[in-house]
Amino acid sequence: MPFEKSEYLERIGKTKKSMADQGVDVLLATNPANMNYLTGYDGWSFYVHQLVALTLDSDEPIWIGRGMDANAAKVTTFLNHDNILDIPTIMYRHPLNIPWTMLPIFSSNTVGTRAPSGLKWTVIILRLRATNR
Repeated sequence: MPFEKSEYLERIGKTKKSMADQGVDVLLATNPANMNYLTGYDGWSFYVHQLVALTLDSDEPIWIGRGMDANAAKVTTFLNHDNILDIPTIMYRHPLNIPWTMLPIFSSNTVGTRAPSGLKWTVIILRLRATNR
């Protein structure tokens, strides 16, 4: 990691304060720069579905992405490996399913069912087709 864990925790603290000020309980960051800012994640996988979920009451964010990219998350972030979740490979390039159809399952199991949520959109990663399910 390019910074100490304390730097990332400070960034997360500032982000949570901003979330609380705006009434956002769950932030879903899909932009690689934002994912890196919060966790240190550095992988050449910006062209596929992946995100970092941050809740007001969690100690650290949750990284969600492809299994093959989960290894990069384990090496480049400070995250506990229990907070690195992989989307099944079959969800990628499937005509009927897309990775974000797994989001409610991950959400209910990991970040709870709290609302409202904030989604940091990225055109490269989260296309309109991915949100119309």
